[in-house]
Amino acid sequence: MTLEQLRSLCAVVEKGGFHAAAESLFRSQSAISIAIKNLEQELGLCLFDRQAYRPTLTAEGQVLYGKAKSILSRSEEFTNTAKHFAQGEETEISIALSAIAPVEQVLDVIKQISESAPATRMSLQIENMGGTLERLQEKEVDFAIAERFMPIPQTEEIRLTSTEMVSVISADFPLATHYPAITVADLEHYVQVVVRDTSRNQPKQTAGVLEGANQWLVNDFDMKKRMILSAAAWGRMPKHRVADEMEDGRLLKLSGKELDPLLVDMYLFRRANETLGPIGEQLWQSLQRCTYAS
Repeated sequence: MTLEQLRSLCAVVEKGGFHAAAESLFRSQSAISIAIKNLEQELGLCLFDRQAYRPTLTAEGQVLYGKAKSILSRSEEFTNTAKHFAQGEETEISIALSAIAPVEQVLDVIKQISESAPATRMSLQIENMGGTLERLQEKEVDFAIAERFMPIPQTEEIRLTSTEMVSVISADFPLATHYPAITVADLEHYVQVVVRDTSRNQPKQTAGVLEGANQWLVNDFDMKKRMILSAAAWGRMPKHRVADEMEDGRLLKLSGKELDPLLVDMYLFRRANETLGPIGEQLWQSLQRCTYAS
């Protein structure tokens, strides 16, 4: 069985006859007939009922026609993928994304790139604090979108946006009855939930942590948000992650000394002096042009 035989089968079905199939494939009608006959002999069954004016598929032929279309589609996908790689496109591009970054806008860019370059697989991983840039420095990813705690050597960076970090409590939190007159001194007696830094080999980073308060560590902001909503603790959250809950009153935004919102600049990083492939360069440029909501 060959791909040419399968193309002949599909052409006869879709064009309505052997003559039309031959014209669509730029082959002689006898070549199409021979291809179908050889395929039938190899399979040991008839694919077409030739008693009618136009060839019609037998029950077995109907099933195998569907299989043939699938095989040809996969063959075309295989060929197109190989062409992309032959043109220098990368097999995979990876991004480490800070958990406080505006992920929706990044996903929109990745979707657009993926649609234009389907052969290149996109890999996205979420990290906390210093772990995001550590993945880039250790060459586990190609790009990082992260906050910058200190100058990062041998990297190129572009500022993208700012993320607003707000201190929030649940409307059911014990101190909520005193809202908005809640101070840092009041909160010292309650649990602050903090997202754990995912760095493996670098000093752990902290931001907005109340010294002396009892702290619970969690792995991600989803768990942190659930704990705050349950009134088990208070903490800082990216504003875009809690905007709906603040609007409907489930979460209350705190203000005052050490509680006012923090603006955290977010940067796009890549390693300096490394040549990007065509898709990587396209992604680098597209991420810079994107409009980000903080």
